[in-house]
Amino acid sequence: MMNNRLDKITGPVIPLPVPFNEDESVAYDELSRYVSFLVDNGVETVMTTVGTSRYNLLSWDECKKVNESVVKACAGKCKSIVANPPTGSTQHAIEFAQHAMEIGADFFLVYFPERDYGDEHTLPFFEKLHAATDIDILLHEMPRRNGTGPGTKQYGLELLTKLLSFERIVGLKEEALDPEYSNMLLDNLADKAIIIGAGGGMSRYYYRDFERGAMAYLGGLGNFFPQIELDFFRYLQNGQKEEARKIVEDIELKYFEKVSPIGWHPHLKSALNLMGLMPGWERSPMKQLKQEEIELIDQVLIQNQWKK
Repeated sequence: MMNNRLDKITGPVIPLPVPFNEDESVAYDELSRYVSFLVDNGVETVMTTVGTSRYNLLSWDECKKVNESVVKACAGKCKSIVANPPTGSTQHAIEFAQHAMEIGADFFLVYFPERDYGDEHTLPFFEKLHAATDIDILLHEMPRRNGTGPGTKQYGLELLTKLLSFERIVGLKEEALDPEYSNMLLDNLADKAIIIGAGGGMSRYYYRDFERGAMAYLGGLGNFFPQIELDFFRYLQNGQKEEARKIVEDIELKYFEKVSPIGWHPHLKSALNLMGLMPGWERSPMKQLKQEEIELIDQVLIQNQWKK
């Protein structure tokens, strides 16, 4: 049963920025148009998530409407992963999962909305969620605030093993921000569950993780140039490591070196706007880029021949 999970999600998973209008309202039609662009260009899986999709800035109703817009735009041609916001009770997370079922999403990405007070506190949340729903569930795995002391705590391997023993908890979106911990997850879980790695959305992480058995990763450049992600994944599958390495070192790393000082999330919205894929507006307090930053991104896109 477990191994049947692994082929449910493979290759690049494209995280979806939520577009806004100038008045900061959500531009649902633009979101649908953007998802259609990704589908038409061969993307097989898209995802809403707390960070890239700005769910920390949206109301719960807006989150549900975004999820519904995404699933509808996928139209059965692309797998949809939709998330809950980073706040609310266990019952609220269940309601979001049930809504994901109702709209026909393929997977529900669940964010645990509380500090880490120990496994005995965390486990019941997932048990109740699993019992109340009938949808494949992915854990949004990332460091949580330590509820009994300073700092943060990672999901422990023992807890993850228990959670992944549930029939419909099929994997996780890995955002550990710790290469050693990420390697541990892959070494112990890559043959048992879907692992979408890693935070940062860059192919170089997957280039590292592929040898450890990873089959899916969060796309970066694929947000505005899907073909580069599809080529990269195909090269690795076909054993063409040199071609895959060239994409990482000659294209991706050089691109990120130029735009990283701006910030990935604000840069991404601007790049999509410059490519004609969505409005460039943000919802405050998200950073709205300065004109010189926009011009820098535009120059980099032109230099890479992604924009004429």
